[in-house]
Amino acid sequence: MNSPEATAPATEPDVQGRDAAAGSVAFGGLYAGIAGLGVAALAAASCASLASTFGIGSAPAPWWAWLGAIASAVWAGMALVYAVASLLKAAAPAVNLAVPCLVLVSSVHLASILAGLWGFPEGAKNLDLTIGSLLLLELSVLSVFMWQRKRRKNLPHRAVRSSSLVVLGGMFASSVAVAAVASLGLAASSAGELAVPHSEHGAHHGEDFDPGIMEKMKQAEHHH
Repeated sequence: MNSPEATAPATEPDVQGRDAAAGSVAFGGLYAGIAGLGVAALAAASCASLASTFGIGSAPAPWWAWLGAIASAVWAGMALVYAVASLLKAAAPAVNLAVPCLVLVSSVHLASILAGLWGFPEGAKNLDLTIGSLLLLELSVLSVFMWQRKRRKNLPHRAVRSSSLVVLGGMFASSVAVAAVASLGLAASSAGELAVPHSEHGAHHGEDFDPGIMEKMKQAEHHH
């Protein structure tokens, strides 16, 4: 025989709890997808920045540059696949695997930033804004996953409804934030430095054209 608990209809708090759980899952998946696209773009830009140093000078590129370029390319591919899967499902897949992966990669990027500020390995202190932007997006995705996990634990004891309007508003704000962070990191990469400013796209006969752009492009071609 079925117990009364099994046949009893769902109460209003239970329905609200399921709605809130669905809303948090959708938000987490969509944010992971949007931020994952930004992570993939920044990781690819970091790989390109490291690869641009391979042809400079007569000495071969150091091992850390090769390792960083390969690792960044792999990370860009993984982030792109995960972002597409999250957007298609409207839910972040394999969160239990993604969390330790994000912790590991973000720790490596944090160590890279600290090494640059310390002056390793070339002796000149620098702050890589591309890696910094990449780290910021990775930590934001990790924070969303942690929030989602905590929310799932608390939902059975709370009656909070996550409306579609709230989810859409949060996604709009998230998209703007991710785009701002990714744009900053891409502009600081080697590809961003060689990009022609928008104001110069319609220049005719060399008017208002910055000759420094052509000089950078010639140097890049010479190095390769």
